[in-house]
Amino acid sequence: KNKELNTVTESSGIDIEAKPGAPVESVLDGMITTITYLRGYGNLIIIDHGSGYFTVYANIEKIQYSENEYVQQYSILGYVADSKDNYNKFHFEIWGNNIKLDPEKWLSKR
Repeated sequence: KNKELNTVTESSGIDIEAKPGAPVESVLDGMITTITYLRGYGNLIIIDHGSGYFTVYANIEKIQYSENEYVQQYSILGYVADSKDNYNKFHFEIWGNNIKLDPEKWLSKR
């Protein structure tokens, strides 16, 4: 929320700056339900972790798995795509019971 402009910008996740080719790991084990391409996000992976929780990873290349495969926590899903910008990033979201949650509360900073 920008108090000066009195505006609210909704973000359904966070963009994490990373070097192109950096590995992207699953934060928990689960079943890959969707692998698709979404304009503005690139290749996208959705993992179902059970109990209504899902994670979303976008701007990924060299995807290592297929839909309906089970992945373990810390499995390398793919690698950060080279977006040819001044910096590269991948997009990350957490959904819980159909509500988009703040991923920063779930991730430890390194």
